[in-house]
Amino acid sequence: MTRRKLTGSIAVMSALTVVAGLTGCSRSVDGTAMKEGAGTSDQHSADQYPNLLKECDVLTNDVLAKTVGADPLDIQSTFVGAVCRWQALNQTSGLIDITRFWYERGSLDEETQVAKHLNYKIENKSIAGVKSIIMHGNDPNGSCGVASDAAGVVGWWVNPQGPGADACGMASKLMDLTLATNS
Repeated sequence: MTRRKLTGSIAVMSALTVVAGLTGCSRSVDGTAMKEGAGTSDQHSADQYPNLLKECDVLTNDVLAKTVGADPLDIQSTFVGAVCRWQALNQTSGLIDITRFWYERGSLDEETQVAKHLNYKIENKSIAGVKSIIMHGNDPNGSCGVASDAAGVVGWWVNPQGPGADACGMASKLMDLTLATNS
């Protein structure tokens, strides 16, 4: 193939790709355009779903702070969504990241497989009579997670940013307190 034919073929293919892309991404939508927040919303969703987005409130900030050795004034929520996150200033080892997750359709077996894939050290344990695992992360500060087989799978991770904290003890205590609230 000559250089001229090759250049022409590339130009034709490029043009077809652009036309196909524009055609594939455009469509008509019925209705009237409105600014974000201008429409009405269902003000009764809280009645229908009273616990929506309250997964992070299962333990208070005071309880979280006490469990990780922080002053209640030195803890703050950093994210709420599929997982709940906090940062607390531990009085001896510094900043600690705390993460809570609850996957209603998850399982302890899935969490175990993920932990194995990540080469975490895994211990089987019963917490508050519930089948659980302790997961030791592979970092020098001793991060530790606990997952329990409760209404899907629920878990806590404690990630100290410095050495000296008993992350597994803290994560286990948070799980024990969490499971006690479900009794």
